[in-house]
Amino acid sequence: MAKITEEMKTMIANQAAFIATVSADGTPNIVTKATTQVLDDEHIVFFELAGGRTWENLQKNPKIAIGVADKSTIQGYRFIGKAEFITEGELYESAKKIAEMLNMPDPPKAAVKVKVEEIYNLGAGGQKIA
Repeated sequence: MAKITEEMKTMIANQAAFIATVSADGTPNIVTKATTQVLDDEHIVFFELAGGRTWENLQKNPKIAIGVADKSTIQGYRFIGKAEFITEGELYESAKKIAEMLNMPDPPKAAVKVKVEEIYNLGAGGQKIA
């Protein structure tokens, strides 16, 4: 089982996270999500506030990759998993608060909880860690 280490948690907290999805026709999509954070040793979460291409892609294919890297050290990680959509409870309420702070016209689509299934080291030739 893939476990997010303390080093990985620190990197996710301090660097931009890139969310990669793919459309039904195979077109790749990548975007940053400033709300990305570690939930626990096995899950990463971000808030889908606007419901754009990432949201559309995840509706058809919940497989997701999250990349984070520190440019200054040329180190980083890629987390592969499956998205789960949280539309009520504490995580969703946190997404609603962010949406309100940003004066979003509509409520968020969901808190997207990702169960990390695989982890790769981007600074070591993409070697699989877990």
